[in-house]
Amino acid sequence: MENNRKTYITDVLVVGGGLGGAVMAQKLHMLKPDVKITIMEKGYFGYTGQTTKAGHGMCMLSPEAGDDIYEMMKEQVELNPYGTYLNDQDYLVEYQKEQYTYIQELERMGGQFSHEPDGSLHHHHEFEGKKISAVQIDIDFMTPFCKQVMAGGAQILERTYFTDLLTNDGKVVGAVGFNLDTTEFVVVRAKEVVLATNEFNPSCRDLFYAPATGYMAAYEAGAQLRNVEHLTEWDLVYRNTGNFLYGVHWVVCNSKGENIFKKYNSHSLEELDVNLIRGMAKELEMGNGPLVADFTQMQKTNEGADGFFHGIEMKQRLELDEFIRNHQDIDLSNPKPEVSVSYRVSIRSLRIDVEGKTSVPHLWGLGQMTTAGSAHGSWVHGDGLGVASKTGLMTAKAMAKYIDDSELGEIDEEQVEFFRKRIFEAAEYKGEFRPDHVIRHISRLIKKPEYSFNKTEETMTELIAELNEIRDQYKDMIHLPKVNGHYLAKAIELRTMIDMLEMMFMVFKTRKESRGCFSRLDYPERDDKNWLKWVILEKGEDGKPSIFTERIPIERYPFKPEGWEEIAMPE
Repeated sequence: MENNRKTYITDVLVVGGGLGGAVMAQKLHMLKPDVKITIMEKGYFGYTGQTTKAGHGMCMLSPEAGDDIYEMMKEQVELNPYGTYLNDQDYLVEYQKEQYTYIQELERMGGQFSHEPDGSLHHHHEFEGKKISAVQIDIDFMTPFCKQVMAGGAQILERTYFTDLLTNDGKVVGAVGFNLDTTEFVVVRAKEVVLATNEFNPSCRDLFYAPATGYMAAYEAGAQLRNVEHLTEWDLVYRNTGNFLYGVHWVVCNSKGENIFKKYNSHSLEELDVNLIRGMAKELEMGNGPLVADFTQMQKTNEGADGFFHGIEMKQRLELDEFIRNHQDIDLSNPKPEVSVSYRVSIRSLRIDVEGKTSVPHLWGLGQMTTAGSAHGSWVHGDGLGVASKTGLMTAKAMAKYIDDSELGEIDEEQVEFFRKRIFEAAEYKGEFRPDHVIRHISRLIKKPEYSFNKTEETMTELIAELNEIRDQYKDMIHLPKVNGHYLAKAIELRTMIDMLEMMFMVFKTRKESRGCFSRLDYPERDDKNWLKWVILEKGEDGKPSIFTERIPIERYPFKPEGWEEIAMPE
């Protein structure tokens, strides 16, 4: 194992070379050609993140299509389970303004979008009633941005795994990591650092797993996390393959033919709500399984270019679904395939302002890792690429105003050495299990009903105790079958997963209500009178997690819940 050190010096370090990082780097170079940009990417630049081959589109506001910014924001705050008045509505307004122009800006930068035969931009409404349009992107959408970034002279550190942020006097001055192929220790000194490392998703299902490394680095550097508790998602899947079934959860039935969606008073035609999840679990407990998606109950899709009826998926998705069923040994003649639920809990909670700045000087954030931290400035399910692009553009424009006055800070060599030892100490572990085995054990643990949709004060306390026990023992539990970059990374991901999950459930215990995506069995109702508050997590002066609430300034926001005047105002 190579443990040499290599040091780089740059003006701006972007951690994460997905779409958000690439767009941000290209735009900043366009605005400030002389700024030196370095991108640290654990994979291969242009072929990582959720962008390449995702098959997604992006959202945009189109006045000619009837899209209305006010109605869109109103829906995001009042109805979208990712909002429910926890939005930072100052951020929301500025973010939504970008929806009118950012697609055209991306196109000028080289992005490829679908067009009509006459050359005009193709856009449509994916779901009827949505006050926002969607556009489709080229399958190799990343390529032109990456080419422009490299043509602009950016330094790309591929196969370099980011682990920690360097700080001095409360300011971020760089970052460290290691090369996944050679294990060479890497130090980057930078005037400004941008985190674009996506969400933390410990669910370990298909491609949804994402480590907590970026969040723990930000937390340890002093950055605030906001709305940690506000992202839990369930997806309907085929029971035998796990492939997703979007937009048909409202026709799930038990073996008696009873519609579960109606029986348990579910409401959301776009997302699976907790009533449906608990209802499905209860039906199985009562012996009313298997549960099926009764396609015979589905209403027909609308004709024409404009989309779908009440959350029914696009025709293209139906065709893809048929292809998957045909190649996964699923009986296509069966109009009632057996279904199950895929559960994932994740956080996207790095707190940023409208410019992309975190609460720590010289540290910025963009993309999915900030959508809840900016209190969901209008995140639409499936618009991860739009979030990455918009925040990348917004951050680049803001940074261009400050970079000339930014100075390179000194690094603390004792801190560098501490991080180096912590990275490579896993090579000495002599336990029985591989780190990824323990990661998957924890992933299954947090999905148990008592820790997910039926969690209570008591069960969350139990889980925190179990996580603490794993933390105390994991160094004696694991070993690296090969001392290489891959297993070093997995050991780091295990450590940060344990720490982040403990803090997440501490935050879960703090919010004593159910709201939007967040549910508690012991506090089943939304409580606007007492909980129109953001829950903030940061590292305390004693080094331990500090959790406190911050009142949402609802009185100056355009969208307010009913009866907001009665909510206690600050003294």
